[in-house]
Amino acid sequence: MNDSNNPANNPCWDQVVDENAQRVFAIAMRILGSVHEAEDASQEAFVQALEFHKRNHVESWTGLLVRFATTRALDQLRRKKAHAPLRETDKVANPDPAQRMITHELRNQLLTTVVQLPDQQASVFWMIAIEQLSREEVSMALGISCEAVSTALYKARKTLAREMSGIQIGGKS
Repeated sequence: MNDSNNPANNPCWDQVVDENAQRVFAIAMRILGSVHEAEDASQEAFVQALEFHKRNHVESWTGLLVRFATTRALDQLRRKKAHAPLRETDKVANPDPAQRMITHELRNQLLTTVVQLPDQQASVFWMIAIEQLSREEVSMALGISCEAVSTALYKARKTLAREMSGIQIGGKS
C-alpha cells in the first residue's frame, strides 16, 4: 500500500508529466503511427500510472510510464486489428518509392507479429529493440528479474524470426 503521508510518495504530478510526456508520446507514436491514437494511449498511460501510484510505491516514474505507454499502445493496436496506413505526414522522408514501400510493409509485418506475442514478450521486445532501454531498465519498469527480461527477449526474437522469415516484400522473399 502507498503511504500517502510520506512526501517521497507524493511527487509533483506536473513534474512527472513534464519529465515524461515526450517519451510516452514518442513510444505510442512509434507503435501506433497516428498522432490522435498516440495521444489517447499516452493519456491512458498517465491515468493508469496515477491509479497505480494510489495503490503502490513507484520506484521509477519513467520506467512505469514506459511500461504503461508500451502496453496501452500495443493493446490499442491489437484492438484495431487492421492497420491503417501511415499518413504522408507521418512517414519518414525517403525519396525512393520502392524502398518506402518495403519499409512500410516491413513495419506493418513487424507490428502485426509483435502484437501477437504474449504481453510480456511484446513489451520486453519493444522496450529493448525500439525504445533502446537496457535490460535493467526494462526489469525495473516491468517488475521482473533481468533473467526474465532476457528469457522473454529471447522468446520474442525467436518467434519474430520464425514468423518473419518467410514474408514476401515487394514480390521477393
